[in-house]
Amino acid sequence: MLGVIGIILAVALVIFLIFRGWHMAIVSVLASVLIVLTSGMDVWKSFSDYFATGFRNFAGTWFLMFALGAIFGKLMEESGASSAIANAVVKALGRKQVILIVLVTTLILSYGGIGVFVIAFTMYPICMALFKEADLPKSIFPGLLLAIPATISMSVAPGVPAVQNMIPTQTFNTTIYAAPIIGIISSVFIFILDYLFYNWAAKTAAKKGEHFVPGPNDQIVDFNDAEAVKKLPPAGLAFIPIIILIGSIFIFQFFVKPSNYAVVLGMLLGTLSAAIIFRKRLDWKKTFSGGTANGLSALMVTSSIMGFGSIVNNAPAFQACVNWLLGLQMSPLLLSFVAINIICAITGSSSGGLNIFLDSLGDYMLNTGINPQFLHRWTGMCSAGLDAMPHASGVVLANDVAKTSMVDTYKYTFVSQCLIPMLTLIPALILYLVGLI
Repeated sequence: MLGVIGIILAVALVIFLIFRGWHMAIVSVLASVLIVLTSGMDVWKSFSDYFATGFRNFAGTWFLMFALGAIFGKLMEESGASSAIANAVVKALGRKQVILIVLVTTLILSYGGIGVFVIAFTMYPICMALFKEADLPKSIFPGLLLAIPATISMSVAPGVPAVQNMIPTQTFNTTIYAAPIIGIISSVFIFILDYLFYNWAAKTAAKKGEHFVPGPNDQIVDFNDAEAVKKLPPAGLAFIPIIILIGSIFIFQFFVKPSNYAVVLGMLLGTLSAAIIFRKRLDWKKTFSGGTANGLSALMVTSSIMGFGSIVNNAPAFQACVNWLLGLQMSPLLLSFVAINIICAITGSSSGGLNIFLDSLGDYMLNTGINPQFLHRWTGMCSAGLDAMPHASGVVLANDVAKTSMVDTYKYTFVSQCLIPMLTLIPALILYLVGLI
């Protein structure tokens, strides 16, 4: 019992300290110590094996991705390419469509196989130029950035190459295109709700007198300054690195395995193309050094929370919590919703919660008589709810990249990454009950 209480208190401590603005490395260590002590775990083994392994595995896997992503974002920002793209888009669609622009762009990038970690660095400088033009507060950015990649392009839409859409295929003998009608309609439902919510949030912020305030390191061009706009690179040229990035990743995924390697190669081509195209506009040493520093800082923050997650997963009390959840007497669909979301909330990981549930009760779910196609889509969608807690890696990264405070941003993140996906389960269930798979 003490160990279970320790896990609950540790998660609460993580959330509290994050909202108080503490550095994630300190937060993760303090919360880990609380779990270790209340669970009676060996202190040194817990940190040298469990914490270090979680930290090292994530940092080692994503090092190149974070570094190249941050460098690419820095190249686009300092060359003026991000501002040129934003200016062209605003001229074509109008400043009132900034939210729609961000939602559509992140949908294209994420559905094309580009992960949240790359999207965050790539989109940030472009979004800041757009936000300045539309006078949107930065507090909206993290939630808006993650709205589509962390829901539709993670486990809701059919055919997405995300891990959360692949895990159920092993249990239910399905494909990533399982239950396409439910997946497509649910995706449209989420997109519309996100669009309506963030437009409402923008109007509400404006009424409260909230405006765009750039960070100390943000380099943003005033589009009303004709001389400054003239100094920007041509919009057509500015789009080339983005096109190379998206196109090369899409092509490499068919020929290069694992998929992370394909993304790294695409990022490398995108980065090199930006450096070559805008070479006369850049101080290479400053840009590459600054981008690398930004990427490593974000990697340290995110890896720390993964170390905490590893401590949680290895705590004896956590398995006791999981066993209790899996033993709840309720309907299979409700059980999967409750269990997956609670496990995701504790670990801060959607794939972790989904994996644990299906490893334990996958065969049981398969033998309930419920259509396996629907079970695939349902369990995947369940993992896109409370996984977006304040200590989730994507949420932490988005705030770190933007240098925003969780206390200012999480109210938006919770609605678009937790509440809306969970509400979408209602129409998904109705579609299944009327026979639309």
